[in-house]
Amino acid sequence: MYFCLNCIFGKEEETRIRITNLLDRTVDEEFLVWFPKKEVKEKRQGKYETVNRPMFSNYLFIYWDGEKELDFPFLDIARMPTVVRVLRYDDGTHALKGKDLSFAKWIHMNDGFIKQSKVLVREGQKVHITEGPLKGFDGNVIKVDKHHKKIVLRFELGGTFSDVSFSVDFIYSNAVSNAPSLSQA
Repeated sequence: MYFCLNCIFGKEEETRIRITNLLDRTVDEEFLVWFPKKEVKEKRQGKYETVNRPMFSNYLFIYWDGEKELDFPFLDIARMPTVVRVLRYDDGTHALKGKDLSFAKWIHMNDGFIKQSKVLVREGQKVHITEGPLKGFDGNVIKVDKHHKKIVLRFELGGTFSDVSFSVDFIYSNAVSNAPSLSQA
C-alpha cells in the first residue's frame, strides 16, 4: 500500500526520519518513506550546474507492505508535530488508488529521484519525451521553456493538480535519425 502525507515546509527530511523511526518500532512489514526529489539544471555564474530539488515541497510518500490499512499507525504519524495531515479519500481510506497510486508507484520505481529526460522537439508539433523517467508523460506537458531547458508537467495528487517543472535535454528533429513520429507515440 502507498500513502501520502502533507508536512510542514522545510521539515520534510526531519519528518521522514521521525516516521521511519516510528515504523521501525511499530510495524513488522517492509516499508519505505521518501521525500521525492528531481534533478534540475540551474544556471550559476553563467554555467549550468546539476542539483537536486524537491519534487513537491511538503509531501512525503510511504510504501508499506501490510495487508490491512487499519493496521497502519496513522494516528501516531498524525500526532507528530511536523505532520499537517495524512491524505484521505472521501470514503475514509488513506491507501492511494487510481492515478494517485500510479503516480506513487512511478516515483517508487525511480527510487524517489527523477533524473532528467530527453525531449524530442519538432517545429510546429508537440514535444515528445523519448527517454528517461518522464517518458510517457507527453500529454501532461503544459509548458515548454527551451531557453531554460525545462518543461512543466501537470500532476494530480489527491484530487489537487500541481504543476512541476523538470529539467530536460532537448533533442531537435534534425539531430535525431529514425526518431518515431509523434503520431506513432
